[in-house]
Amino acid sequence: MSENLTLQINHQTYTATCQPGTSLLTVLRNLGLFGVHRVCDAGDCGACTAWINDTPIHSCIYPAMRIANQSITTIEGLCTNNELAKIQQAFLEKQGFQCGFCTPGMVMSAAKLPTLSEDELRFALKGNLCRCTGYQAIIESIQLSQNSQFITQELTPNIQHCVGESIPKQDGREIVTGKAAYTGDIVPPGLLHLKVLRSPYPHARILQINIEKAKNLAGVVEIFTHEDVPRIAYTTAGHAEPVPDPLDHYILDHKVRFIGDRIAAVVAETPQIAEKACQLIEVDYEILPHVTDPIQAMDSGIVIHDEPESSQIPDRNRNIAGKISLEFGDVEEGFSQADLILENTYTLPAVQHVHLEPHITISWLEEDGTLVVRSSTQVPFHCQRLLSQLFKLPLEKIRVYKAQIGGGFGNKQEILSEDICALATLKIGKPVQWEFTRKEEFTATNSRHAMKIKIKSGVKTDGTLIAQDIEVIANTGAYGNHSPTVVFLAGYLPLGLYRCPHKKFTGLAVYTNTMPAGAFRGYGATQGTFAMESQIDEIAQQLKIDPVEMRLKNLIRPGDIIHLGKSKAHFNLIGSYGVLECWEKVIQSLNYIPGTPPIVTGYRCRGVGFAVSMQGSGLSKIHLAKVKLYRLANHKYELRTGSVDVGTGSDTTLRQIAAEVLNVKVADIYIIAGDTQETPFDAGSYASATVYISGQAVKLAAEKLLQTNENSVEISYAADEATLTFAVQGVEVEVDTETGKVQVLKCVQAIDIGKAINPRICHGQATGGIGMGIGYALTEELFFDEQGNILNPTLREYRIPTAADMPPIEVIFIEKADPYGPFGAKGVGEITTNCTAPAIANAIAHATGCRLYQLPMTPERIWNQLNIEC
Repeated sequence: MSENLTLQINHQTYTATCQPGTSLLTVLRNLGLFGVHRVCDAGDCGACTAWINDTPIHSCIYPAMRIANQSITTIEGLCTNNELAKIQQAFLEKQGFQCGFCTPGMVMSAAKLPTLSEDELRFALKGNLCRCTGYQAIIESIQLSQNSQFITQELTPNIQHCVGESIPKQDGREIVTGKAAYTGDIVPPGLLHLKVLRSPYPHARILQINIEKAKNLAGVVEIFTHEDVPRIAYTTAGHAEPVPDPLDHYILDHKVRFIGDRIAAVVAETPQIAEKACQLIEVDYEILPHVTDPIQAMDSGIVIHDEPESSQIPDRNRNIAGKISLEFGDVEEGFSQADLILENTYTLPAVQHVHLEPHITISWLEEDGTLVVRSSTQVPFHCQRLLSQLFKLPLEKIRVYKAQIGGGFGNKQEILSEDICALATLKIGKPVQWEFTRKEEFTATNSRHAMKIKIKSGVKTDGTLIAQDIEVIANTGAYGNHSPTVVFLAGYLPLGLYRCPHKKFTGLAVYTNTMPAGAFRGYGATQGTFAMESQIDEIAQQLKIDPVEMRLKNLIRPGDIIHLGKSKAHFNLIGSYGVLECWEKVIQSLNYIPGTPPIVTGYRCRGVGFAVSMQGSGLSKIHLAKVKLYRLANHKYELRTGSVDVGTGSDTTLRQIAAEVLNVKVADIYIIAGDTQETPFDAGSYASATVYISGQAVKLAAEKLLQTNENSVEISYAADEATLTFAVQGVEVEVDTETGKVQVLKCVQAIDIGKAINPRICHGQATGGIGMGIGYALTEELFFDEQGNILNPTLREYRIPTAADMPPIEVIFIEKADPYGPFGAKGVGEITTNCTAPAIANAIAHATGCRLYQLPMTPERIWNQLNIEC
């Protein structure tokens, strides 16, 4: 039974009607107070923090009906006469945010904290999660706000020559005031809501679906099953054509392949009604045999994709979704020349992206029949193309655009929500919204590919690499999106990092009846780097060579070509080369002396570890960026780019590039981005490409505009080859040998960045990537039962790092201008994650003598290994 409420919010009176059990979060958002963000609905993350009588609470678990006679304050109520509160100004000053989805809640919690030591402050923030920043800038922001000498003032980004300057992010004020408009922060008139019935079985054929009870539920508008949709095979991966992935997905199918697969879609007046209707749908299944282990899947006789319509599957009978074979030299000949041969197998888990903003799409029709799709996507143009193919619509009748994006990390390089939303709008003619729950994010989107990586290396006694052979088996789950390219980079980049005359790589991506794997920051290189850097360290230990010396002896050098495969074609090259300086800075920062033994104090052991990695800047030849630049009145300019800022600050960085060329202030450059109707084509935000490729397109457009009397120019740019970014990481850890617990005491990362267009934005990318790497190393793992059901689908059970888990981080930029990037810049978005886990593993080995071959390195696994080896 509904109840009328009178609420005092931000010193104003509001009235609302709600049902029993409605959360305060829902009521606040229904009233248009969008600064409270929906992430977990479980009180686990703090993104929905508001104040009740000046006390912070998590509004997602606070019953709205308990609010009578209490004062509510949201982020919108912190400003006084449009002047920022001190805490908001401090977050602006130190840029304590990236995507900003956690920021309003973080600000609301921080504003009520007393003055604390840094350790106490980090512990006090455990109820507020951030996935982007690594928390360092957040801590600095709070400390600044508590400094009595801090004077609040508006920041004016009017530096003239701005490349290389830490220009404040252009969306900063909106973020810290809760006014940044994310996808779900609009409500079109007549908005309907969509929910999906998902499979309870890992593998089954749908024999019959009865929707009558669901359709008769009051408030239900329409229900869709596989019988109502076009049967067109496609990939959910956002790739340029010709797409390299298996075409094995359908809008809705008559077969389900993992627990959580889509069965039917319900459109209703409210999300609650749609959810209830899903529960009323009756499905008759033919239960099929299932397999969850990729090694078993290849010889199980179970064929997960037996449908004839799917294509680009290398071997469907063995469930092989992707197959890569690369070779240079003769590895058998190389091994015959080796003085030492070491062979290890490394086990890497499936992990989740945990972008705080869930997948969400809103679609509607314009009066002229244009389908408009507002979505939290990294790839609006690829999404537009796919929708055109699925629904037989011309591209110009489909507009896809992104609003503010609350993180993606590769998981929004997928088309997961846009297809059914578009279907519903086209069929019903009304606006439709589909917002994933946090459980759906964990169980029905994508993960990083779980892998088994076997490396066999042959070396001479002086540490010279003679032969390396890598075999990768990746679990791609029920669908093959991204699988061939992820597996390719898992071998190509780690093998390419070192000079070695004989190399071989074999990679398989294998279907199983588990949630699909997909794109994730690092894109295969993260897994491969852990295996390679762990083994290089172990080889050095067996040869009694310093691990840094071992790496420096074998690293590729300027002029080297990554020889892998029979073709002479290659798509990565060494432009600027600052990796040696990276090593020098990391060694210096850690005061590392070769041969220094671990420090043992009772049952606590300290050690240091290192790792190095490389990552390409964008995709050569196929990652296209177009830019339009307009000359306006009063020396102003308008930049139109299809690139997508996922929270990285790329919109600000691209304006800096244009302003530098045009010799104007950043504030003189207006930008419109990520909109298929309003901007020219861009492949999207992935592969560390935005600055290197889109940025170069902006630079070329600005240079061309200076050379013409025309008021506008358009540039199309694709890199012939992708330059390589290098990173070196060193960590110091302490291991409690009685419990197996690891504490990272210090982390130093030096990045061969070329040129930091905006150092503060780049620094945030680095600390955020390191934070993600610490989670990968020590805590994060999706647990599956024998049915493939995910057992830890909540933020409380799936442990991403909190502020208390993060060590002091030092980030060092080695700036040696790259000849191929704009103003010498290279990609930085992904490489920051790759080195962390192997550096920690190597530090644990140095501290304890025990080597871990499986991630995450939990206390239990470390304790067990200590007891086995010691």
